[in-house]
Amino acid sequence: MRYRIRFLQFLFISVIALTPLSPSYALDDAIIAVVNDEVITLKDLRDYIRQTYVSLVAEGVEEQQLKAMMLDLESDGINKLVEDRLILTRAKTIGIDVREKLIDQRLGEIKQRYSSEQVFLDALVKNGANITELRSKILDQMKIKFVVEHEVKSKIFVNPQEVTEFYEQNKDAFQKSERVNLESIYITFLEDKEAARLRAKEALELIGQGTDFLEAAKQYSDTPSVGVVERGQLQPAIEEVVFDLKENEVSSLMEVDTGIYIFRLKGKIPAETAGIKEVKDQIYKFLFTKKFKDSFTQWLQGLRENAYIEIKQ
Repeated sequence: MRYRIRFLQFLFISVIALTPLSPSYALDDAIIAVVNDEVITLKDLRDYIRQTYVSLVAEGVEEQQLKAMMLDLESDGINKLVEDRLILTRAKTIGIDVREKLIDQRLGEIKQRYSSEQVFLDALVKNGANITELRSKILDQMKIKFVVEHEVKSKIFVNPQEVTEFYEQNKDAFQKSERVNLESIYITFLEDKEAARLRAKEALELIGQGTDFLEAAKQYSDTPSVGVVERGQLQPAIEEVVFDLKENEVSSLMEVDTGIYIFRLKGKIPAETAGIKEVKDQIYKFLFTKKFKDSFTQWLQGLRENAYIEIKQ
């Protein structure tokens, strides 16, 4: 018995990890969960994980994020599939429908990430999927999105008083460090450091002789001016110098790994607290997101409590 349990555990982990298994209709048909009057088989779980993976790849999700999302599915795939089934059932109950035009539009957006139609199709085949499966996944995703927007997101409201109160209670979070506004000349080393050093020295000498800094920058600089920066954004050696410059003062040559800088200080901006007008949108998004997460969790719990759910051990 212990051997059998260990074997099944190994087999289940293999399924979650998307490792191909030997064909077995009996195994595929094994019931692993029941949601209301709907059964979920091992094949359903395998298809769900595979289709999710294919959808994320097709949409161009970055590799690091993709790995994290798939690891999450490895550990909690059954629960996530059950939740999706609950939400899709709710969408059906309230009559959520998705027009084919919207699916075509979303599919077109995904295709645009690829250089050609054939490259897109080849990518699907490579990941063991096809257009029909991708369309099905898009349909489910849209139904879930629409029902969540209808039943949760549309009922969330953040009033201006909440934004003001959050700002007043968290002013320390909106502190802005001391900043400097810098004009700069940057001469890259490329392949010849000595030539770059000669050019930088020439530029500095011209400025010292009265040539306007911006005119010298047009002639010598390989990049636009640095502009406004705050403490912590520059290399420590550079920061120590530029924050100590007086207004309109020009620095000496400052060499870094890739080239040479010359700076001129246009002005300093003291540390200050950002005004509420500057951060109100940021606060609103934060409060809205928090309310949404809380409301969604409660709504989903309600769906669970009003459903019959059995997950097989």
